[in-house]
Amino acid sequence: MPVAFSDVEALPAASPVKEYRYGDAPSQFARLWLPVAAESGQDFPVVVLLHGGCWLQQFGVAHMSPVAAALTAQGFAVWAPEYRRVGEQGGGWPGTAEDVYAAISALQTVSGVDLQRVLLAGHSAGGQLALWAASQAQAFAADGIMLKGVAGLAAITDLEAYARGSNSCETVTPQFMGGTPEEVPEFYAAASPARLGLQLPTILLHGSADPLVAPSHASAVAGAEVINIDGAGHFDLIHPGTEAFEAVLSVLLKLLEATP
Repeated sequence: MPVAFSDVEALPAASPVKEYRYGDAPSQFARLWLPVAAESGQDFPVVVLLHGGCWLQQFGVAHMSPVAAALTAQGFAVWAPEYRRVGEQGGGWPGTAEDVYAAISALQTVSGVDLQRVLLAGHSAGGQLALWAASQAQAFAADGIMLKGVAGLAAITDLEAYARGSNSCETVTPQFMGGTPEEVPEFYAAASPARLGLQLPTILLHGSADPLVAPSHASAVAGAEVINIDGAGHFDLIHPGTEAFEAVLSVLLKLLEATP
């Protein structure tokens, strides 16, 4: 049976080692996890982990703590940004994307992370943001942050199609974007991963039993590698211990060795 969101929320998880602010708004912060074996002066490959939640204020970064802890057990540092969302002043497009960019740029101030080995990973709406951030790879490189690849976990990739849907998450899309595809086409063109083109090695993982983001989103990004996980639901990908999460770990290790 597919995992529920409540199953993810119920998981125990280690607390981050530190929280950093990258702006003045309440949601402009990021949390850092480091491997238990971290020693002073040692830098680890880092996963920038972007949470989902339909871009809505009521769903925050806290539910990604179990994933972050599981990744640190595999030797990754984890940088999990919070960002302004629908329902907060400045949330929505483009403010949310500006926050994601600023949060990733703030890695320059963080100890214990290897800026030459940075991966992006995002779940659901966070997958859209991770794929958008990947399109900014050259700008990050100019600041010394080398993005090696991006993993989309049940990622929303086609915002135009998603905005025309009727489920609880799809109907939030016009609020996030500031209008429908017909009203603000330039925003959709700038934000939709299906329209951006690949800048980095990209792997999209999707469960066949996902009721919130149709599996067709995984094939909407031309050139991306697609991994379909039979029987997995929307939240299996962020529940450590599932077969879907084992696939996520394998993908991140593969991207770490990739050459952009």
